[in-house]
Amino acid sequence: MADIGPDTARIHGFAGLGAERPAGDLVAYASPAAGQAAIRGDAADSAFMAAASAALGAALPTDSRVAFTDGPLSIMRLGPDNWLAVHEADAGFGVRVEQADGFHGINLSSSRARLRVEGAAARDLFSVGSRLDLRSHTLPPGAFAQMPMGNATAVLHCRDADAFDVYIARSFAESWLVWLRHAGLEFGLITA
Repeated sequence: MADIGPDTARIHGFAGLGAERPAGDLVAYASPAAGQAAIRGDAADSAFMAAASAALGAALPTDSRVAFTDGPLSIMRLGPDNWLAVHEADAGFGVRVEQADGFHGINLSSSRARLRVEGAAARDLFSVGSRLDLRSHTLPPGAFAQMPMGNATAVLHCRDADAFDVYIARSFAESWLVWLRHAGLEFGLITA
């Protein structure tokens, strides 16, 4: 099993960001590496849905705005035939999903960097770089959105009222972090 500790989090994209939550009202820190997989298939195909559900240990959500979350597993429907599944406690999850039969799974564990942003001003910070309405009634806890933010496309998963996981393509992670730190200046963002 691969190490999913803080050093691995830095290797997966945020070399300039620590994994310990800093003290402060608005903070950002690297999340440990997680197993990630893309699942592709037709939601109307019952054989596909059954095979994917068996491999994931949970049914694929049909709602395109609300993530299914059960403990360390989250599944987000990014499009009509596209889901992102993340297992925070199992770095080998993406490999197992890719090897499963009956559907198309792609290991994305090393392709997206992940960080956590927490604080009452987080929504205001994200609004600096996004055109979407990120107020709490449009992006409540459990919801997610895929959108351009700053200089990259992000998947923003609202974990709690003021806590968000942000997924960024690894190749954009460091430059996006520069954007985040600059945009966060007016909000007092503290990064690990």
